[in-house]
Amino acid sequence: MNEPRNNTHGQRPDYASEWLLTNGIGGFAMGTPSGANTRRYHGLLVAAVNPPVDRVVCLNSTIDQFHPTAEEGRYFPLSTQLFGGSDVPHPNGWEYQVDFECDMKSATWTWVVDGGITIRKKLALEQGCNSCLLEWTIDGLVHDAMLTIRPLVTMRNFHELLASTPDDLQSSAEGTRCCVQRNGQAMIMESCSGDWESTCNWWDNFDYPKEMARGQDHTEHALCAGVLRVPISPESSTVRMKVSLQESLKPSPPSVDIHSDGDVVADRLADACRQFIVKRSHGDGAPASVIAGYPWFADWGRDSLISLPGLFLKQARANEAISMLGGFASRIRNGIIPNRFDDSQDKAYYNTADASLWFINAVHACHESLDDPGSSSDLMLLVQTCRQIVDSYRSGTDYGIRIDYDGLLMAGIPGEAVTWMDARVNGVGVTARIGKPVELSALWYNGLRCLAEMVADPAESAEYKAAAALTRKSFGRFWNEASNCCYDLLVPHQGNWRGDARIRPNQILAVSLRFPCLTGQQAKLVMDCARDHLLTPYGLRTLSPDDPDYKGRYEGDMTTRDESYHNGTVWPWLMGPYCDGLQAISEDATGTDELMRELLNPLVESMDDGCTGQIAEIYDGDKPHRAHGCPAQAWSVAEVARSWPADLREEAPGAECTGATSEESILS
Repeated sequence: MNEPRNNTHGQRPDYASEWLLTNGIGGFAMGTPSGANTRRYHGLLVAAVNPPVDRVVCLNSTIDQFHPTAEEGRYFPLSTQLFGGSDVPHPNGWEYQVDFECDMKSATWTWVVDGGITIRKKLALEQGCNSCLLEWTIDGLVHDAMLTIRPLVTMRNFHELLASTPDDLQSSAEGTRCCVQRNGQAMIMESCSGDWESTCNWWDNFDYPKEMARGQDHTEHALCAGVLRVPISPESSTVRMKVSLQESLKPSPPSVDIHSDGDVVADRLADACRQFIVKRSHGDGAPASVIAGYPWFADWGRDSLISLPGLFLKQARANEAISMLGGFASRIRNGIIPNRFDDSQDKAYYNTADASLWFINAVHACHESLDDPGSSSDLMLLVQTCRQIVDSYRSGTDYGIRIDYDGLLMAGIPGEAVTWMDARVNGVGVTARIGKPVELSALWYNGLRCLAEMVADPAESAEYKAAAALTRKSFGRFWNEASNCCYDLLVPHQGNWRGDARIRPNQILAVSLRFPCLTGQQAKLVMDCARDHLLTPYGLRTLSPDDPDYKGRYEGDMTTRDESYHNGTVWPWLMGPYCDGLQAISEDATGTDELMRELLNPLVESMDDGCTGQIAEIYDGDKPHRAHGCPAQAWSVAEVARSWPADLREEAPGAECTGATSEESILS
């Protein structure tokens, strides 16, 4: 996709939209079409020091000026930033900007100045290393001129802001090379021509309105690390600069593009998928992983595993999928796949009850994708990890995770939230869901059935099937006759179990998984309930609007936002299971495909808004369903890519289910 996003030419600049470039190891560049940074995470080079984490904002921006004569004097600004205490952007480069384009491989800004001179600034990231390339081209020159470039740097952790002017941020320059150092790290800026002047000064009070909207601190200082002055002429009107975090890394070859036969939507989704796939360390043998969301998330277990079919298998990248699973398997502890990794020290956190079950589901998806899965030694090792998970869950493991006598899965301890609804306020889970969450037993049943298909020993397979049969028989305890849907949770009550009747989307997994717990009429009723209470054009709400605890707008400070995160906020990734559920209950494949396109189209169209070519993490539950959270979220993209009907798997996920349904237009 290569569309103009900011054809202002004197109109107010575009701060709302964003663009994203990635380097395949967790580093990225991100900003707005106007060039103004509106988040602490924005920058022309955000490096991953310890791939894919430990991100450092190296080059925040450059302040560029075009001088129409060879001497400094009259000039045209080619930059725009925002400063606290003023609603007027400065410099006023936005007044001359006529275009912005981003195709996920590069970003290009265009200005027209001085009666017809066109200046283009292009940014690209090298793959597999922390390096960016900047190129300025000037067309329409008839005499000598000059370009001056002032890099603004902070060399800080990308979660932090420079509220002061640290003494350890130092810059030195000579000839065509400038070096900036801080915290033992060095960034090198090297130009093809011109001369660096080592004059440094601090620019104060940059203002980031998107941080202010999130209730965060939102102003900082940045160091102007020097001035690059480049003479230009009609015969030599291109300026190039390479910016690198100093390290012994070589660029990786570009990844192979996997495109469909003429399906424009599938191709756009494939491009979006690629931005999330990274390496967990340096080197050719490093396992693949998935950045859960840009700009602030690292690689999360649950997110990566749910995303795997859409990011990898749908894009014909099975070997990388198996590599990713091997990386997570190597960090398993007591049968639990890591929930997430620390963003600086690579420490693993294990507070999750469902990541291990999604791991089994992902291994089975890889198993089904291979012509001869038994010949893959790496896959067979993953099957052994699945056995380890099942054994640990049966005997009981951390965070109260264990299989009860009835075959249903119990999980949770005070102070923790171990399902995907894991927001916490003051150390307490907002939606802790301690007890027997409905989706955990659905995933457990599915996992047992998946493992039964993957093991070679018939007796072992039969044993897993028998355990699954007990779970499915007991699953009826989740049925809420009064509401014709599933309880979201069974909670201990006076020596028994009582159902939590709140209507949430978790019950969808009892219909949508490869091996569903619910079939026939009950499956149809669950889908009807989700349609009537939870479905929006951008995903499913996390709580019915009829519930007194429903919160329809994700706004305010972080505490207020966390309280609404899973209490009404819409999540696009849930559209994938919803589409699977539609397939499971339908006998009309053609009609279901048409309905799925109708359902997914608003999310596909949203790729032209927000962050170019990407899909946001969450949306308001209330109309007009504004986008929030990470502007580029892996499982949002992955589940739309997997579910898009251009290349559906031959067998619907609920092949055991019978019965059809008739759906009206549900996006009216």
